[in-house]
Amino acid sequence: MTLEKIVKRIPVSLFAVASEKLTDVILESRNADKMPSDLAKPILHHWQKDQLSTEAGLQLLLEASVAVDLEKTIVVMEGLGLAEIATMLREIKQLGKT
Repeated sequence: MTLEKIVKRIPVSLFAVASEKLTDVILESRNADKMPSDLAKPILHHWQKDQLSTEAGLQLLLEASVAVDLEKTIVVMEGLGLAEIATMLREIKQLGKT
């Protein structure tokens, strides 16, 4: 499943808190060098336009947070009550290891 499809399963009511928590994962990670450089500009653009809590902004943040710390991203999704999304992210992790 693609991250785009995963983001579509996040309830709109959780967009703001999810974007804040995913931003924290990215900013607090010691693995910032794992974030693809082509994500930085669109994330900054969405931040400047106050659009990180939109579907497009969440997709960028999810992609970046998965790249820098998949485990913390899974914990965030579980903390938001999004167990189904956490499971999908675990599947991505398993696919990446095979």
